[in-house]
Amino acid sequence: MKRLVLALALVILLIGSVVPSYAWHGYHGYKRRSVVIVPRIVVPIAPFWVPRVYPPVVVAPPPVYIYPAPQVYVPPPPPQAYWYYCDDPSGYYPYVQHCLGGWRQVPPSPPR
Repeated sequence: MKRLVLALALVILLIGSVVPSYAWHGYHGYKRRSVVIVPRIVVPIAPFWVPRVYPPVVVAPPPVYIYPAPQVYVPPPPPQAYWYYCDDPSGYYPYVQHCLGGWRQVPPSPPR
């Protein structure tokens, strides 16, 4: 298939390069007597295998997006937990359910 396409292209190129060339015999109203067919020679300026040179492609830098920092919610620390101590009867809540003298707040302490 490639050979057929190449052969057709070559035939078309050869036929297209042959043009009728009328010899100039000082034709001043006289009838032309002869027609000369001469192949036309085309000389390219640059060979067809030389790659074309294009200007460099200028690429714009991508846009820069500056996003605000995400807002972080920091909850306040929980209120300090207290233990409740009773002097009469002595003990801590919930072990002692009723306190006659009133409850006293004490900071929690780790067990010993």
